[in-house]
Amino acid sequence: MKEMIKTIVLALLVVVAIYFAFVVNKVNNRMDFLNAQDSVHVVNIDEFDHNLHDLNLAFIGRGKHIQQFQKDLAALDQKLDMTARKFDTKIDSVGLLIGELRMNTESELANLKRGQDEADKRFSQFQRQTNRTVTDLQTALSRLNREKDNLEKRLKTLEAPPEGSKKKR
Repeated sequence: MKEMIKTIVLALLVVVAIYFAFVVNKVNNRMDFLNAQDSVHVVNIDEFDHNLHDLNLAFIGRGKHIQQFQKDLAALDQKLDMTARKFDTKIDSVGLLIGELRMNTESELANLKRGQDEADKRFSQFQRQTNRTVTDLQTALSRLNREKDNLEKRLKTLEAPPEGSKKKR
């Protein structure tokens, strides 16, 4: 029985040793893969560091340009503010001129309205006076026509001597 236990233990040890060898082989393969990936990453990191250094140098060179652009931008901003102030002043002066023009125009329109009303009133008076004059003239003409007719009748009576007076002569 001891032999059997030894055989079983030995078989178990062999199985464990085979399993251990399989696991170790698997771990070694994984470690080889990780080492290969690590070397690729180290190369990538070195390349990244080199590119970063180049970019830093480029940014240092461009920093001067950026500072100049910032100064130019500040100058343009000041010029824009000054132009905006001048523009606001011009707009205010034009607004005042427009207000003054509006008041002058309204006053001139009121004067024209008054002048038109006065002209209408004078025209109405003239028309009434002319109508009265025409009526007076028509009345005078009628009277003159009647007087002329009376005079013509008298003249006819004077021109034609009465028939009894011819015999007397």
